[in-house]
Amino acid sequence: MATPEQKDKPKGIVFYGVDDVYSESGVDLTLLRSNLRRSIEERWAKNRGAAQASLVLWQSNPYRELLAGTSFDRGNSIVSDVEAIVKLLTSKKVQFVIIGGQAMRALGSAHLTEDTDICYQRTAANLAALVAALAPIHPCLRGVPAGQPFRFDVPTVEAGLNFTLDTDYGELDLLGEVSGVGNYDQVLAQSVEQTTYGVSVRILSVDGLIAAKKAAGRNKDQSHLLELIELKKMLDAAKPPEKDRGPTSPA
Repeated sequence: MATPEQKDKPKGIVFYGVDDVYSESGVDLTLLRSNLRRSIEERWAKNRGAAQASLVLWQSNPYRELLAGTSFDRGNSIVSDVEAIVKLLTSKKVQFVIIGGQAMRALGSAHLTEDTDICYQRTAANLAALVAALAPIHPCLRGVPAGQPFRFDVPTVEAGLNFTLDTDYGELDLLGEVSGVGNYDQVLAQSVEQTTYGVSVRILSVDGLIAAKKAAGRNKDQSHLLELIELKKMLDAAKPPEKDRGPTSPA
């Protein structure tokens, strides 16, 4: 028998054979459930394929030239190859945490992203490792006038904090700290360790992503936040219950 709350709840679109298709906030829960059944590698591969298809459509847009220089201009960007980036950075022992859209995707989000964002440790040793790792993939500043001089070396990274880069492996954003979370050590403390592509990698947790999205407060972050909240509910529900061990007997 339906409870009074269930009777009063407004009915939305009914889908055959599937309950709870959308959350009350409008998030498609079936996409989240589908992604949670996939491995991290499968989630990232699916994202890259969809993002690449979207980029191809953009590049064939007959009105593309009219949008050049506007916020809608996607230029000649390459969809980020997160697998290649992860393997490259880990091979050089760079200390980093994957954040942003790729972290969302890795944890089960249906969010589509074209770039890879990382938060990196700013010790002297790690800056040297980061610069050495990225040198072979030719990092250059994204979104600046063509021909502007830029040298990606340790003094440059020391003088800055956050960098938006184009590389041979696609768009890569480097952040020294994350709004709502903090510096690298604080981001690391809110990350989870996962094994993917045969290497161990740190990924910002759902709680960390929610804090970052709240702090950013951009229009696009609002829809991401709604999805992350629903994703957190699913992940929390899937956790095994803590065992009641009771009082410890004396030895």
